[in-house]
Amino acid sequence: MSQPVRISTSLTNRIFLACTLLVTLALALAFAYLYWRTSRDTETDLARELQESSVLMQEYQASLTDTFGRMTRMVADLPKLKAAVETADPPTIQPLADEYLARIGADTLILTGRSGVVLATSGVVPAQIPAPASQASLDEHSAFWPHDRGLLEITSVPILLDGTPPDILGRLTVGFLLDDARARQFKRLTGSDFAFLVSGRVVASTIDVEDAATLTTLSPAGLAGTPPPFARTLRLHGEDFLATSRPLALDPAAVDNSLAPSAVVLRSRTERMRLLSTIRSGLSGALIVAVLLAAVLSYVVARTMTRPLSAITTAMRDIALTGDLTRKVTLTHGDWHDEDARVLATTFNTLTDSIATFQREEAQRERLSALGRLSTVIAHEVRNPLMIIRAALRSLRRGEASPAERREALDDIDEETSRLNRIVSDVLDFARPIHFERREVDINTLCRTSVDAAWVDAPAGSVTLDLDPRLPVVTTDAERVRTALVNILTNARYAVAASTGPDAGASELTEAGVQLTTRHDDDGVQVTIRDRGVGISADDMAHIFDPYFTTRRGGTGLGLPIAKNIVEGLGGRIEVTSIRGEGTELRITLPTNAGAPA
Repeated sequence: MSQPVRISTSLTNRIFLACTLLVTLALALAFAYLYWRTSRDTETDLARELQESSVLMQEYQASLTDTFGRMTRMVADLPKLKAAVETADPPTIQPLADEYLARIGADTLILTGRSGVVLATSGVVPAQIPAPASQASLDEHSAFWPHDRGLLEITSVPILLDGTPPDILGRLTVGFLLDDARARQFKRLTGSDFAFLVSGRVVASTIDVEDAATLTTLSPAGLAGTPPPFARTLRLHGEDFLATSRPLALDPAAVDNSLAPSAVVLRSRTERMRLLSTIRSGLSGALIVAVLLAAVLSYVVARTMTRPLSAITTAMRDIALTGDLTRKVTLTHGDWHDEDARVLATTFNTLTDSIATFQREEAQRERLSALGRLSTVIAHEVRNPLMIIRAALRSLRRGEASPAERREALDDIDEETSRLNRIVSDVLDFARPIHFERREVDINTLCRTSVDAAWVDAPAGSVTLDLDPRLPVVTTDAERVRTALVNILTNARYAVAASTGPDAGASELTEAGVQLTTRHDDDGVQVTIRDRGVGISADDMAHIFDPYFTTRRGGTGLGLPIAKNIVEGLGGRIEVTSIRGEGTELRITLPTNAGAPA
């Protein structure tokens, strides 16, 4: 008779109870702390945001003042404006006032003459224009003017005619209006409500202020003695607002400082507390859901993960230390043995068998791939010498061949046989440094023989040679350079053939499309090969020198990498430019002396 399993002795139940209690306690403490911290931070953030909005509004207003001040000085210095003001003719000046008001985006523009008489006004103009402190003054000044719609902040500058001393033609006054629209602009910028006060009266605001006296208590004088952050709580329209006030900056030389303008910044406390209440309700609901979810998940995790894993862990550790994938997991029957552990052990054993099989197959595939790449390289590089040997044998088979022709054919066979041997060595040594045999070489002659080798099985009429007869003798490895040139010319030949269509035949390979040019400059000898082929795409250009990369069917992808290794090994450089559909230009630059001749 089996003994009943007690809750406290069941590993699954212990894990389930422990996880549930731990999660419940942790979530309860976390949510309580989160709500307390959120409440405290909300109050702090509200006060900070209020001050930031106040500072940002003041900075933006100062920026507007500076911007319009600069524009005012620029407009006052325009010859066209000076000439119009000098006429003192309002019909002449008025169109200019309208034009410049629209250009600088101001709300007010006023032009006065030498005696202070207003010559033209445009935009928002107060019913009574205050007189400037001194019409003949060379100073610039700013001031606030009262207006029915709000408060005008103006900048006044003299209009000067060059001379010593300068002649004052009049003054240009430009301003912007602090009204309801500007207050809404500040609200969009900062997220706070604004109200502008002048002489204890609200002249513009983003909210309906039924009790103006409530806001006037927030004037700079009313806030005197209030501790930082100099904010008070107001109740407007049934909502609580945290509010502060800042005086609007005035120029010390202002015309009238008695207006005492100020801006009141308000931040809704009720709205923020409403959000906090929503957060509290959401946290309470989330706590209940999280506890229930934690109970379910902890039970599931306990049931699925509390299995005997010591044997499997030991086997994995041994495999990690020894790398022996033949080691198997063997589970012994006992209290901790169950079906899940057996399936896990069987799956692990299958996995090790699969990995071992994959490693053997991968090694075999790598060997076959290496052999295939080697075969491709040999086939690519050996074809041209074999063509030359084949042509020489055809000459020998002709009975009427002269002794000189036989000797030439035998020499070609001997030379190409040596070249084949060198090609095989190159393929085997592709990843190792190349050993060069340097001697004095005529590059023009080397170019001609390279063209003959590249077009050995077709007429070479498609190649135009432009060889510089003044080229100096170059000390380099002629055979290596010839290999590089043949590889490049062969690519150019097939590129031209491909441009005629996918079924290009031998006759199409002979159409003119490749040009080989030699030149000499301070860098050395340059060999340029241009073709009017299909060109190289921008994506392929980054890989053209990668081994085994090719876009031509039947190509090996070793022609250009071998050429690059040869040219750079001889101290030169190789450059490629190409336009898709128009052709490719490849330039080889070789030093005139790539080391001492062999």
